[in-house]
This record gives sequence, C-alpha cells and structure tokens, in this order.
Amino acid sequence: MKMPAIKHYRAFQIGPDGHVSGSINLVCGDDEEARREAAALVLIHRIELWRLDKRIAQFEPVPEATHQAATGH
Repeated sequence: MKMPAIKHYRAFQIGPDGHVSGSINLVCGDDEEARREAAALVLIHRIELWRLDKRIAQFEPVPEATHQAATGH
C-alpha cells in the first residue's frame, strides 16, 4: 500500500513594514490543505504561504479585524 505524500510548507507572517515577523511550519497533503491552514492563521498581518522557493498563496487580513485589533473595539 502506498503511503500518502506529505509536503512541507511555511506560512510567513508579514508585518506592516513588509518584513517577516514570524513563521509557522505546516505539513499538509497538498496545496489546497496548506491554503486552508494558512488562511486560518490570518489575524492582523498578511500571511504568505511558501513551499520551497515557490509562493503558493497570499492572504490579507480583513480590514475590520485590523481596525478592531488596533483600537481594541
């Protein structure tokens, strides 16, 4: 029986200055699963999902969430 393939991804948190402020390693079965996992990480900063040297996707925060986080309302 063939083992399911697993792929390694990194989700980078991009700060307001455009620099990486953190990253999370993801292990997923395919790009779609990795996209779902990375999209769930978006809070107040942009998330970029990468596999090796290829950017898979980019996720922007919802403007209302950014405003609420900044103002506490």
